[in-house]
Amino acid sequence: MRHLIRYVSLIAFSAGITALSSSPSLQVNETSDAITITHGKQTILRYNKGIQKGWDAIDPIYHRSGYIHPVFTPSGQIATGDFSVDHPHQRGIFMAGTRTRFRGETVDFWNLHRKLGRTEHARTVSIGSSNDSVSFTVAINHVALTGNAVTVVVNEIWEVEAYATEHAYFVFDIRSSQSLATEDPLEFEEYHYGGMALRGSNDWTPIDENPDGTCAFLTSNGHHREDGNHTHTRWVCMNGVVDGIAANITVMCHPGNFRAPQAVRIHPKMPYFTYAPMFDGAFSIQPGETYNSEYRYLVSSSNPDPKWIESQWQAFID
Repeated sequence: MRHLIRYVSLIAFSAGITALSSSPSLQVNETSDAITITHGKQTILRYNKGIQKGWDAIDPIYHRSGYIHPVFTPSGQIATGDFSVDHPHQRGIFMAGTRTRFRGETVDFWNLHRKLGRTEHARTVSIGSSNDSVSFTVAINHVALTGNAVTVVVNEIWEVEAYATEHAYFVFDIRSSQSLATEDPLEFEEYHYGGMALRGSNDWTPIDENPDGTCAFLTSNGHHREDGNHTHTRWVCMNGVVDGIAANITVMCHPGNFRAPQAVRIHPKMPYFTYAPMFDGAFSIQPGETYNSEYRYLVSSSNPDPKWIESQWQAFID
């Protein structure tokens, strides 16, 4: 399977410095632990290079790197979740296969507690800028844990690019490119979830101590949580209230993606969803092939406005 998307050329910088776009308020900065993108005094997102640990008693199997959290709204609320008490393996924005096969063995890169696989930060490739954006490019390893072997199965490249806005909302893209690290294919079995995922704010997690913690969903088809699960949709908006202020994050699936518009898994209770092309049948990454995909994220401190989101969708695909 060869699946290609467009890429934007960027000016590369050595790691450890700050890159600015022509909009002086937009910056990307790298430290030994993370890469952050800021707009003025506000942080847009943080990519975790270093190992992130949860609460003191959590099993170390849940420690992880190579994902984005937190994502902030323009009002400063955290729209993503990490180390939730119900599903601590879900983490902010991440991409992972669930039911896969490698060298005849089952590998699960998503459910860390199964101890069959994981994803992890490998290295920073570049930091860059263009006229109205800043970006960073990182490498992420998808690692199989089979028997006593630890094998890097997939080399993934993320190009994360954030664009200058007028603070009413934030917008950034993630462009993913996955290729094999060995000569053996990775097979994705038909399954109801996996792929590019988003875990929403921990304030949206309904637990005994927080029974009202929840969120709502809206898709480009006009569906909600109950009727949107496993539909094929151009965008999904997860929205709710954080610290008494409206917060929403919309994820758009580029029409050039494999099986676009991809099916989505919207969980019936938890604040998470994922674009899951494996819902429509098995597929694989073969030697010499690259699996590429692109998603756009809109983050705002307001209730969802489908007409405005549609206008942003048109800007995304134009």
